This record gives sequence, C-alpha cells and structure tokens, in this order.
Amino acid sequence: EEFNQEKNRIVQDERARVKKEMERKFKQVEIQRRISFSNEVNASRLKVLTARDEVVTAVKTVVMNELFKLGEPSSTGYKDLCSKLVLQGLYQLNEPLVIIRCRKSDVSVVQGAMADAAKTFKAAMGKECKVELDKENLPAKDDAISPCAGGVKLFTPDFAISCDNTLDGRMDVVLAQKMPEIKIMLFGRSATRTHCDTDM
Repeated sequence: EEFNQEKNRIVQDERARVKKEMERKFKQVEIQRRISFSNEVNASRLKVLTARDEVVTAVKTVVMNELFKLGEPSSTGYKDLCSKLVLQGLYQLNEPLVIIRCRKSDVSVVQGAMADAAKTFKAAMGKECKVELDKENLPAKDDAISPCAGGVKLFTPDFAISCDNTLDGRMDVVLAQKMPEIKIMLFGRSATRTHCDTDM
C-alpha cells in the first residue's frame, strides 16, 4: 500500500509538472502570436503614417511654390506685403534701431518698405525707429540648402534678438499651429481618437 501511495504521488507530481510545462508553452505561443499581431498592426500604422506624411509634404511643396510666386519682387502687392512685414517686426522688437535682412533681389523693394514702415511706426508709437539694411542677405529662392521665398528678418543691433518675418518662417509658424486642423481637412477625424485639440 505504501508503494501504491508513493507511485500515485510520483504520477500526480509528474502530471502536474507536464501540465505546468504545457501551460507555459501555450502561454509562450500566445505571447508570440500577440507579438506577431502587434508587429503587423504597427507595420500597417507605419505605412499609413508614411503615406500621410507624403501628402503633408506635397501640400507644403504646393504652398511653397505659391509663396515663391508671391515673393517675386515684381509681383503685385509684394512691396505692400514687405512694408507690413517690416512694420510688424518693428512693433515686435520695439527698439530705437533695427537691422533688416532681405534677399539680394529684394533690396530695392525692402528699402522702400523700410521707409514706409518707419513712418507708420513713428505715427503709431510716437517715437523714432531707425531702420538699417543689413550687409548680409537672406538666401535666394533658388538656394540649394535653404531657399527663401521672400520677406524679411529683423534684428536688434547686437543681433541677440530677431524677428523672422520671411514668408518661409511665417509658413512654418502657421503650419505648426494649424497642422491638426490641416490633417483633419485632409484625412478626416480619426475614429479611434478620444479627444480633440481643436473645436472643428
């Protein structure tokens, strides 16, 4: 009888060990299945995000091409636009002396805009603001590294503080602020998103 009890105990222990081993292997298979599924889902999401990024890049390219047209020194309204960009920069910096940098092709347009903006600034603020053209120029629109569509950059005399009022800089700011809305217009609302950053 003691032998049978010992035999039963050994058989029970072995059964428990085999059952535990089987459960461990089933768990391992389930974990591998979940990992594989997760990898497939992530790869699919990555493809969608890459495609969306390509669409956004294409939109940016279209906008930049329009900005290049707008930033032609001969285009209608460019001098007025430069005057407004200079004036806004003068208000933002609010300094007695401001240095203005523009593209080489825009020098004559910006010089006229500087005079107009300085007069408007004096009338509005009741104080003089001397405006000087920087000896350095912004990159041309066909620059290979960082083409500039037009506009101006304004600096304090020590160049410590600046105001980027180039058309490119303005576009970057608008895109950064409006990107959630732009993505909703392009791709619609996400069905899985539980919150929204904007009230659209």
